[in-house]
Amino acid sequence: MRLILTVAAFAGMLALCVFGWNYGGAGGLIGAGVGFLLRIGGRGLDWGERLGNGYVGALMGMPVGLLIGGAYAIGVPYLLQVINQPS
Repeated sequence: MRLILTVAAFAGMLALCVFGWNYGGAGGLIGAGVGFLLRIGGRGLDWGERLGNGYVGALMGMPVGLLIGGAYAIGVPYLLQVINQPS
């Protein structure tokens, strides 16, 4: 049951990144890649355990990257518009 839940969470986050591509979805995929790379080199007795650690890193990095990508895609243009308004 726990495996089904984690796979569903990963698939859901992946779907959010694809559907929200214009709103920071690329950041979510970048965050997943960075999280995977950071965790794969960690401690592990064999490659199965290291791949599991990488999967958890991707699962943790995806929402963080999606939030940062969304802030960059939506927040930065809004701030630049506010700053550059003629007075």
